[in-house]
Amino acid sequence: MDKSVGTDTQSAGLIGGSRFRSLGVRLLSPKWRWFTGAVVIGCAITLRLAIWQFDRLAQRMTADAVNSVAYREPPITLDTSSAVKTISALDNIGLRAMSYRRVLARGTFDHSHDEALTTQVLDGQVGVHLLTPLRLSGQDAAILVDRGWLPIDFDRPVRWQPYQTTGEVSVEGRLRTGFRRIPGTTGLVTGEESLSPDLDLDRISMKLPYPLLRLVLTEAPVAPGYVASQNQLPIRRDLQEPSTDIPHFFYAFQWIAITLIMGGGYITLVAQEFSALNRQVGSQAVRARATAR
Repeated sequence: MDKSVGTDTQSAGLIGGSRFRSLGVRLLSPKWRWFTGAVVIGCAITLRLAIWQFDRLAQRMTADAVNSVAYREPPITLDTSSAVKTISALDNIGLRAMSYRRVLARGTFDHSHDEALTTQVLDGQVGVHLLTPLRLSGQDAAILVDRGWLPIDFDRPVRWQPYQTTGEVSVEGRLRTGFRRIPGTTGLVTGEESLSPDLDLDRISMKLPYPLLRLVLTEAPVAPGYVASQNQLPIRRDLQEPSTDIPHFFYAFQWIAITLIMGGGYITLVAQEFSALNRQVGSQAVRARATAR
């Protein structure tokens, strides 16, 4: 009895292997090979997109870890030439590592070069961020200060005049390298010309008669935890400690799911047709034997 069971198992294995080989031949047959090639290419593309999203997630986690360290570091003061020179000499990696670092700066606002970065969202409302160069006291350099958010109708220089200050001021806030914007919209306006959709500090510095540090100082609220109302403009919010976004993780698994559905669905379709054809051939063979009898 054991021998018969072993024989049956071996036969089932041979039949299963034969079916898989037959299915492989079917996938490469003239009728299906072009479809098979297209599906293989599609699966390769979607799988590569999944790997790309995992790479993006790893890069984001690394950057957030660096910025979290900077967020907790003690503030630096831009009151010495050594501090200014150190920031000026940083490369792009060093500048990103300085993001979220708290900074104290003292100087005079140059309102003749006020800017407004448009399409900035706060609490679901679109507006502008008022940007002004701060000429650092005792230094031949300036840093661009994000002075806060204004409603969308504050997109012309004449509307910024009530928020101009004179004399030396102290500014405290955190550094950042850029801003997020609404895709497909214009970005920086100066009243007469529209610049790049993204904040380009190098391009802005070319218009200024003094060196500009390649970081933006986001001015902090007047007090920790302070939340301004629409009547207390411009509205300033302190930057929160960075945390890794989850979307890259879900996007990666979304591409993996598409790969499995595309490849598995195609193989299932071909297998079903192959099975139907085998059943049809079997039925014809049975009828032929019955007729012969």
